[in-house]
Amino acid sequence: MLRKAFGILAVIILMLPAAVAQKPKPKTKEAPATLAPAAAPAAPAEPALDPVMLKNLKARSIGPAVMGGRVADVAIDPNDASTFYVALGTGGVMKTLNNGITFDGIFEKEAVAAIGAVAVSPSDSKVIWVGTGEANDRNSSSWGGGVYRSTDGGDKWTFAGLKSSRTIARIVVHPTDSKTAWVAATGDLWNFGGERGLYKTTDGGATWKRVLGAQPPYDNRVGCGEVALDPSDPNVLYAVLYARQRTPWSFLAGTAITDGKDLGGIFKSTDGGETWKKLEKGLPGSTGRIGLSIYRKNPKIVYAIVQSEEGGTSGIDDVRSKSGGIFRSDDAGETWSRVNALNPRPFYFSQIRVDP
Repeated sequence: MLRKAFGILAVIILMLPAAVAQKPKPKTKEAPATLAPAAAPAAPAEPALDPVMLKNLKARSIGPAVMGGRVADVAIDPNDASTFYVALGTGGVMKTLNNGITFDGIFEKEAVAAIGAVAVSPSDSKVIWVGTGEANDRNSSSWGGGVYRSTDGGDKWTFAGLKSSRTIARIVVHPTDSKTAWVAATGDLWNFGGERGLYKTTDGGATWKRVLGAQPPYDNRVGCGEVALDPSDPNVLYAVLYARQRTPWSFLAGTAITDGKDLGGIFKSTDGGETWKKLEKGLPGSTGRIGLSIYRKNPKIVYAIVQSEEGGTSGIDDVRSKSGGIFRSDDAGETWSRVNALNPRPFYFSQIRVDP
């Protein structure tokens, strides 16, 4: 009887794991279904942009106006006063055919953009001469790469020499021969050397001859800062020798870079530039930059704006010079009289013009 009870107990114990294993698992709660967000309403279609709406909108220059907006020179077509050319210190050459109402850039595909001078041939107004390299001695001035010439009013340009001149202050053209011109090459502002002085060509720039400059060893630092041609006689020229050099921290001019020797000043030629005479009577010494202008109705009247350190230098904000200023000659340069002490920022601004 006892053995039978133990047998029944053993069967019960053996069946317990299977019963536990077969116990159904409780059902897990399913996550409630989430609804997809509602689609945003479609943006209204933008109206098509009609090009007609933009036809009156034109691009305009917004700068730079201070460091890059300087005008270096202006030349007027002698046969049509409504056509003229504007040389920009860092922006090529602009041309207008309608007295300045509109302008077109005509010097945009050349190797340089800094311009110092532009001139129109009096005998053929399609012939335009351009001297590259701004000749205002600012620390922001850009250098050039010589002379360019056009025979079709500026549509196409040909390189015409003086590549190492770096800066060109003025060009004058013979009144009856468009291939003859004189170029005032001021030279490199930052270094000695290169082409400096007054150069003349008689073959449209194929060859050049230096007709005025300083003697060695100063020929590598003294350039020509100005040239003016007598409108009644192309053999009569006035030119200026001028020495200057800039560094990142200084600016020197005149006798300060020629070992105290006064090599600058105004010079005159009566044979087309073959020989020269320095004009001194009534003018100060120790000169720097000088600008010239001849009165067209009476070429014996010549004006000059002269930078001079004679008597001491003036402060940068002083518009009047101690010994320089504006001088006038009534006898074609033989004698001069000082008519005004005005000479503001001479290294940068020495330009003068006489109403024709």
